[in-house]
Amino acid sequence: MKQTIIFLIATLAISCSSCKKDVTPTDNNGLPAATQNGNNTLGFLLNGQPWTPQGNNGTANLSIDVDFGFNQGVFGIAAYRIISSNYREYFGIGIKDSLNFVSIPSNLPMNKYSISNSRFSTNTCDMSFYDTTVFRSGKLTITRLDKVNRIISGTFNTTLFEPSCGDTIRITDGRFDMKF
Repeated sequence: MKQTIIFLIATLAISCSSCKKDVTPTDNNGLPAATQNGNNTLGFLLNGQPWTPQGNNGTANLSIDVDFGFNQGVFGIAAYRIISSNYREYFGIGIKDSLNFVSIPSNLPMNKYSISNSRFSTNTCDMSFYDTTVFRSGKLTITRLDKVNRIISGTFNTTLFEPSCGDTIRITDGRFDMKF
């Protein structure tokens, strides 16, 4: 009986020693790795500093909406980051139409006239998708659009400037890998 107990404890110890907590792989900048597996990750450098969704105010801090039946296909990703109890940042990126006709991989410009766009806002400034006073330039690259496994992945870079906000927002090394 004693040998059986020792054997069970040893077996349990050996099997648990190989257990690892799931950790999202990161790159040298502290951003989630640029993957295409549906890992539900998003990150970028905001003026050179790592930015990932964080915090919780009762809603998901990273979400996606995809509708292939509206406007010939649309998608939008929304993320927020709570910095303190009274300061929050919001980021959004997406395509407002024609997703059904995009060839993968696809490089799409981001400006006020393009089908893809980005948004960044804080408590004091909103560089909205629809604000025509916001200067915007950039590129969205969709690297995977898998309707069967419901995965969309890609990379992006964008620059946003709104005169009343003051500072230019430079988003570089952006990546997302989402299940929808």
